[in-house]
Amino acid sequence: MKPIRPLAVAAMAAVVLLAGGVTSASALDASDDPRKTDFPVDTGVVAPLSAHPQYQGPSVSIPAGGFAFAHVDCPSGRVPTGGGGTTSSTLTFLTDSTPTSGGWTVGVKNTATFSASARAWVVCTVP
Repeated sequence: MKPIRPLAVAAMAAVVLLAGGVTSASALDASDDPRKTDFPVDTGVVAPLSAHPQYQGPSVSIPAGGFAFAHVDCPSGRVPTGGGGTTSSTLTFLTDSTPTSGGWTVGVKNTATFSASARAWVVCTVP
C-alpha cells in the first residue's frame, strides 16, 4: 500500500473547503432573504457617555434599483474621526464611505426590487 502524499491531502482539503464556501455564498444571495427591521426614529447620540460619541443621521429612502447618499454632521466644535453606515436590506450595499469637513457621508446602492433605507453614522471628537 502506498502512503498518501501531503500534497494530495492538502488538495482534497481545499476542494472540501471551497465546496462548502460556494454553498454558503449562494445561500446568502437567496431572493427570499428576510428584510431587516426599520431603523428607530430617534436620531440622537448613540453612545453619549463615551469619550468619542457616535451620532446617527436621518434615515434616507432608496428606491428599488436606486442610489442615494446618506449624511450626518458632528455637533459644533467636534470633528469626525470615523464613520460608516447601515442599510435596511441585505440587498442594499454601501458603495462609498468618506469623511466630510464636518461629518460623514455614505453612498448606497439598492439592488432590490423594493425600496430600502440607509443611515450614516459618525464618531466625533474635540480637535
